[in-house]
Amino acid sequence: MSRILRAVPVLATVLLLGLTVQAQDDIPGVTGKGIKLGAGWGSLSTNNEAFESGSTAGFAACAFLTYGITPKLALQPEVMYVRKGAGENYIFGGDGYKLAYLEFPVLLKYNLSSGGRLIPSVFLGPAVSTLMSADIYYDGFFTEDENYDVKDGMKSVDFGLVFGGEVAFKSSRAFNFFLDVRYTLGLNNVIDPVKWNEGRTIVDEGDWGIFHWTDYDRPLIDEDVEVKNRVFTLLIGMRF
Repeated sequence: MSRILRAVPVLATVLLLGLTVQAQDDIPGVTGKGIKLGAGWGSLSTNNEAFESGSTAGFAACAFLTYGITPKLALQPEVMYVRKGAGENYIFGGDGYKLAYLEFPVLLKYNLSSGGRLIPSVFLGPAVSTLMSADIYYDGFFTEDENYDVKDGMKSVDFGLVFGGEVAFKSSRAFNFFLDVRYTLGLNNVIDPVKWNEGRTIVDEGDWGIFHWTDYDRPLIDEDVEVKNRVFTLLIGMRF
């Protein structure tokens, strides 16, 4: 009997350790990290014809960390370089706006399935972006390409809403591949009309007969102009 009583604390300790290990497995924590590479197609939503244009393609790269809350729900903060803007392509050239941002999305992610080789998920969340560069470009087949820095006429911070989906391809290795498709809806005006107009400089001025022209590095805009970013992004990633 005394041996049994002496064994009780040992058994209790082993059981407690077992329960602790099991509880730790259920505690939320980091479930993955990785990188994504792809392309974004940007466009501008505006009330001013000077910014009305088609879409423009650009490079996108992202690093992320996934923090599991439940087996199906996770929080995923990201750091992403993405090109935005707008543009028009012609037979002999093109023109438009090239905007580069460093974006910080925080996504709430929900897995639609927890088993199998393919794991689809959806996500939604806000994003804060800081402007890295902004240019107006003119590419011509018969003329020299022109590029004008207009960052001083832009707001340095952009806010957006990100939503999309992902399909992960689960493998037996220590990493998985996945396809990420998302749309970022810009929520604020990225143009500062006062600074935009103050920063204009004459880049070409001439006179030909009765015609006289003065070209500026950026169009003159009204104070009530609004320009918002829209970006569709396709990314291929690796989680490890």
